[in-house]
This record gives sequence, structure tokens and C-alpha cells, in this order.
Amino acid sequence: MPARRRLLGLAGAGLLALSAAGCFQPMYAETTPGQGSVLQESFSQIEVVFSAGRVGDEVRNDLIFALTGGAGNPAGAPYRLILDVRSETAEASVVSPLTGLPEVEIVSVDVKWQLYEAGNTKTPLRIGQASGKASLDSGYQRFARARAIRDAENRSASVAAETIKSQLASYFLTRAPRS
Repeated sequence: MPARRRLLGLAGAGLLALSAAGCFQPMYAETTPGQGSVLQESFSQIEVVFSAGRVGDEVRNDLIFALTGGAGNPAGAPYRLILDVRSETAEASVVSPLTGLPEVEIVSVDVKWQLYEAGNTKTPLRIGQASGKASLDSGYQRFARARAIRDAENRSASVAAETIKSQLASYFLTRAPRS
């Protein structure tokens, strides 16, 4: 009897999965072969505005590459993305009990962003926040530690850029199509 219940449960789960199989559409899939995805077309219409600082520039560059696939920042695009980047450098998370010096540190990058239509910079279409964190092993060599912090900032910036890309994808996939 338990084997029969298990078999009926598996059959029910299989029928449920089969009925929902046609509802799934990959986010970046082409709608018609050779035409490209609607989402990629929307991404290519976003101009990412300059951001202050080295880490801000890193977030901007990573975001431009993520949105356009390396095609560059589009000039005269219908959308403008403004970034406000804050970097918090090297927060100690593990401290050596013998020396009192940090062994592992965390670098975080926080980004507040606003998406505007190109002609209207008073009311944003969408506002969001993204953050990225990366850890680094602290060394006792000053220049090696400085380079490790820079690499961790770059990794954090990349994570923040990917998060912003996902948030923008959510916006463009859920908004009503223009007529």
C-alpha cells in the first residue's frame, strides 16, 4: 500500500510539472530566432552616467559591460542611469588573538541608482540599491594588503553591477509595453 501511495504521489508531481512546463520562459531568451531578446534591446538603450571615484568608475564600467556585452556606453540613449557609489574599505571580521591584527577583512560597495528617461531627470522611473561584499586575507606587507583591498573593491563592484543588472531586468520585464 505505501508503494502505491508513493507511485500516485510521483505521478501527481509529474503531471503538475508537465502542466507548468509551458509557462517557463528564460529571461534572456530570444523571442524570435535571430531577432535578439527584448531585454537585451532594453539594456542597450541605457546610458550609464559617470560616477565619482575609482570604485564608482569600476561599478560603471562593469555595469556597461554587463548591459551591452562589450558594445560600449550608448550615446543619446532613451534612458539614463545615475549611480551614487559608496565604498567601505577593510572592515576586520577575523582578528588574530596573538597579534591583535586583522586576518580577514571585508570590503563593501554600496550603490544607490536611479533610472530616468533621457529628457526628464526630475522624476525617476525606478530607484534601487545594490551592494557587493568581498573578503580578503590581510597580510603584514603594506603594499600587498593595499593591492588585496583594491582587488576586493573590484570584486565587490562587479557583484553590485550584476545586482543592478538583475534589478533593471526585473523592471523592464514587468513594466507595461509602450504602444
